[in-house]
Amino acid sequence: MLALPFLFSGGMMLFDTLDGAFMNFAYGWAFARPVRKVYYNLVITALSIGAAFIIGTIEILGILTTEMHLHGAFWDLVANFNINLAGFCIAAMFVLVWAGALIYWRFGQVEARWSANVAADPVQPPGPSARPL
Repeated sequence: MLALPFLFSGGMMLFDTLDGAFMNFAYGWAFARPVRKVYYNLVITALSIGAAFIIGTIEILGILTTEMHLHGAFWDLVANFNINLAGFCIAAMFVLVWAGALIYWRFGQVEARWSANVAADPVQPPGPSARPL
């Protein structure tokens, strides 16, 4: 009787551990250099916007179909849409976009191009707190 809750708990711990290990690697890589941090933030922001747009569109179309009693091939598809399918599509989108971003990073030499344009921080003269007493 307790086998299913233990299996669920074990699966959740496994995936949480894998997620933590992946995110530790991703953050370590991204925050090693400023160009990587910007690239990482752009990709993750674009993915978040895309996922929100997909889910928001599905929800709005579902509400319009229900409340306005719309019918037709498109509206019937919207009314019978399986939201679990959207979840799988979004998960696949994350994998594909990250794979594309990593391939572009590797072969597009993004870091080399952008690092050449980043000016080195000028050396700041010591402030009042740096004077000996």
